[in-house]
Amino acid sequence: MAELSKLRYEDFICLEPILSIVEASIWTGRVALEKPVSLLLIAEQESAKTEALLHFKLTNTLQYISDITSRGIGAYQRDIEQGKLRHFVILDLVRIVNHPKGVSDRCIANLASLMEEGEADTSDAGGRRSWSDMPKIGCLMSITPKFFASRAGNWRKTGFMTRFLPVRFKYTPRTVQRIHKAIANDHKMPPPIALKLPELPTAVELPEAAKIMLRDKALRLGQLNNVYGFRYQRSLRRLAKANALMRGSSLVKEADMCKVLEWADFFTEKEIEL
Repeated sequence: MAELSKLRYEDFICLEPILSIVEASIWTGRVALEKPVSLLLIAEQESAKTEALLHFKLTNTLQYISDITSRGIGAYQRDIEQGKLRHFVILDLVRIVNHPKGVSDRCIANLASLMEEGEADTSDAGGRRSWSDMPKIGCLMSITPKFFASRAGNWRKTGFMTRFLPVRFKYTPRTVQRIHKAIANDHKMPPPIALKLPELPTAVELPEAAKIMLRDKALRLGQLNNVYGFRYQRSLRRLAKANALMRGSSLVKEADMCKVLEWADFFTEKEIEL
């Protein structure tokens, strides 16, 4: 299944690793006893960030939104509680954070809670709402480096920064030329797809050797990003399990570890060139 994905992603021109990370993150929503992984794609305008997220829009565990407030999140409560909705895909994070400060702060705080601890009771301008079983979801988002830099300090203070994996990338001059040539030749983006996810959460085993490798990688990521790296380790474990599930396996193997360790290069302060 992973090879089929790679072939399918060739039409995106050099974006295969980004699309693979997004796909695996979506699959984490069906790994038993794990929270879905959240991502923030960080790249310049015209880098196909939105197109990468939209490619999976027919997948039934995703809810695509361009704008939302804390009150609007309640409209999806039933599907979140029942495990049908596993990720919000936020196509315009800038619109959300540019709401009046109180509105924006409440929305980000509610999203952060759903992404990490899960929601219990909430009470704000939209009224009081009780959530059952502390449901959790992931968020798939995108933003430009400049806007990210303008918000990073505040997100670190509030803890929102540790809720997602940052995925930083940029195009090399050679890739820019390839894309221009493709456009000149009437290149079109492939149509959106529906990932064939399991209907119910599926258990995936992580061998001891894999646990140690992911722990060591998370420690290095934490040092590079001035954090302890606990959430990095949890996210890497989830991605490894998701990649195994994508292959139809209930056991993480070497191929899954190679993929995740390759993806981890994107989760630092350094932009990876494509």
